[in-house]
Amino acid sequence: MSLGKKLYNTNSFAPNWRSKLPVAPVTINKEHEYRKDRCIHGQPPVYKRFINSLKVQEMPFYASSKKASYTIEAAVILPLFISMMVFGLFMFRLLQVQSGVQQAIDYASRTMAITLGNMSNYGESDKDEDISGQEPTIGGEVSEAVLLASTIALSGVEIAKNEVPIGFVDGGALGFDFFDTTVEGNYIDIRVNYQMTFPVGLLGHYSFDVSQRARNRKWVGYDKSENTTDARYVYVTEKGEVYHTNYNCTYLNPSVHRLPKGELSEARNKSGGVYNVCERCKGKDAHGFIFVTDYGTAYHKDINCTEIKHNIKKVLYEDVKDSMRACSKCSAGEKN
Repeated sequence: MSLGKKLYNTNSFAPNWRSKLPVAPVTINKEHEYRKDRCIHGQPPVYKRFINSLKVQEMPFYASSKKASYTIEAAVILPLFISMMVFGLFMFRLLQVQSGVQQAIDYASRTMAITLGNMSNYGESDKDEDISGQEPTIGGEVSEAVLLASTIALSGVEIAKNEVPIGFVDGGALGFDFFDTTVEGNYIDIRVNYQMTFPVGLLGHYSFDVSQRARNRKWVGYDKSENTTDARYVYVTEKGEVYHTNYNCTYLNPSVHRLPKGELSEARNKSGGVYNVCERCKGKDAHGFIFVTDYGTAYHKDINCTEIKHNIKKVLYEDVKDSMRACSKCSAGEKN
């Protein structure tokens, strides 16, 4: 070459040059080979085994080992819970219906009593008359039927006006039975019967029979003789079987005497009878004394015994005349 430089063919010595390059030593990671070997032979890596150890836990004692246990429990408990809630709401509806119906029949009874007066009793007297022996007339039967129909119709109108939820009544508006309503004599007596059924049958078939009543005396005015000769009011006791026309009757307000217990064997009532132990207060301590009445047949160990101290009530005579008999003492005094 003119330049004095020796030219070399690079292709001729390139392979030899690469083969003479130094080679770095290979370092084998023992831990990597160990983990790799473990994965190859079917063992999970350490991180997977750690995760699996977190997932595998013992089931608590209150949990069921069977699958879908919570679903089964919910399928049983949830319908029962809903049924109980519906039952509670249904009771409020029952009270709502009763309240609305009672207001309606009260208003209808008062209105008819004031408006019609003593129409069914021919308007001649405010005293109760026994017309069972009289021959019924066409006019009387028609007027009574019209009066009864008007009373029932007014009750139905008031029920609708009060917005009573009649959808809960069996049969709806036709479920109200006024068959026992009467307008005879001096009273407008409205009686209504109906039935309400629990809408959910899961707890069983529950039906409630409801009976309500409104009774008002016809507006016939005031009569002074009513408090003297008519004896419209009488007196009864809570557990008595007779009614009394005189509040001061000795059976109602007996004269009580206290005696030493030692004098019991010689004590006699005004009828000459002996005193036997009272079954109601025989278990109490007499403290050395007993209590007797003039016409009684028993001695008492307690002065507050209900056989001595009566709960006296003043009631209408016509309310008890058919169910109770007259006191022999009061009746005898009146007849004499």
